[in-house]
Amino acid sequence: MVEIWQYGLLATILVVAVGYAGWHIYKTIQHANDPCYNCEGCHLKGLKERKKAECNKK
Repeated sequence: MVEIWQYGLLATILVVAVGYAGWHIYKTIQHANDPCYNCEGCHLKGLKERKKAECNKK
């Protein structure tokens, strides 16, 4: 017979796992149109900033 604390532990693990997955899905959807999200110093980001600076000069 399975003890009751095992059900509680299982429920806790499932809630944490679903919450973790949900949070990452939310963040992915939130930044879906941002090619520079979570990118440190890539070439695309430098080009984007340079283009923005050129447009602001005009």
